[in-house]
Amino acid sequence: MEHLTSPKVIVGVHCLNLRHKGMYVLSTPYPEESQFYDSYDATAYWCVKTQRGFGPDGLPVRPDCCQRERRCCDH
Repeated sequence: MEHLTSPKVIVGVHCLNLRHKGMYVLSTPYPEESQFYDSYDATAYWCVKTQRGFGPDGLPVRPDCCQRERRCCDH
């Protein structure tokens, strides 16, 4: 599988084990999408290592949590 990309997960900032469903769907973003949706991020994230919404350290998996400061972060 080719490298997974997402505007929600930034390489070098977020853990390389952070995933969400949108990374596996090939689609072109709709430019006016933001006018139809709230800014609330309801994306379900999971960790590749645990295959759950919690990382190896037992803490939640989200872009704001899965960063360099976390012990289990691979970057």
